[in-house]
Amino acid sequence: MTATDLGKHPLARINRLFAYLPNDIVYLFVRIAAAHVFWASGRTKVDGFALKPITIDLFRDEYALPVIPPEIAAYMAAIAEHALPILLVIGLASRLSAAGLAVMTLVIQFLVYPDAWWPQHSLWLGLLLVIVASGPGRLSIDHLLSRRG
Repeated sequence: MTATDLGKHPLARINRLFAYLPNDIVYLFVRIAAAHVFWASGRTKVDGFALKPITIDLFRDEYALPVIPPEIAAYMAAIAEHALPILLVIGLASRLSAAGLAVMTLVIQFLVYPDAWWPQHSLWLGLLLVIVASGPGRLSIDHLLSRRG
């Protein structure tokens, strides 16, 4: 099989077709998918702008993080699960936001639900590491700000 024949191979044609998918669309999708996980979790912790009483109970009884008192941990988690996904979706401080959610994922993995690595936490971490490593793409405020500086 020659190099010319390889270009005619059906898989080569499919690969060329997918090469037209812009990375920026992929990065936007990854940001939204990762943000959704944490946003949805954050919404379960609050009622309007107030922390649900059961949230503190969860941090006291089920999550039981070492060192951090449950009241503080509950507020920190609720704030992070709302603020960081918003920043991630709009693409502002994207790498820092993704890194923060990655740390949260690792805390959940090692201190709260150690049996949930595969597939749950590994997928979350995989999405977040794409943004930490590659950035948010051109469809982001970060990109606009970097062009101005």
